Amino acid sequence: MSEGTRRSEMAAAAWAQLGAAIGPVVPWAIWLSQRRRSVWAARQAAAATNFGMLVLVVFVAASLVRVFVPLVGFVGTLAQLAVVVVSLSLGIQGFRAVRGGLPATYPYDIKVVRRHD
Repeated sequence: MSEGTRRSEMAAAAWAQLGAAIGPVVPWAIWLSQRRRSVWAARQAAAATNFGMLVLVVFVAASLVRVFVPLVGFVGTLAQLAVVVVSLSLGIQGFRAVRGGLPATYPYDIKVVRRHD
């Protein structure tokens, strides 16, 4: 494997990790593009997609609490803020790990995309 190929794999996996902080769409697109080219990049993009799906589900749940539960709507607002902070933090950690050649791991995820481990 050439150095350029390895760098492009790492770049794709790293962008998937950052994209997971805002939801599953970016890492899913990267997974689709890498699944036949690079096993390592596809695994990292799948992990990021699964985490991005969790971010989306929790953010939507917090939004529903904020909108539909009038007396404790502020809890939904706090939960939305917490989701943003935690997802950005974990996305940046995953980005740094992948750029260093290590696999990114997340404490929680929803299994949407199979990683083929």
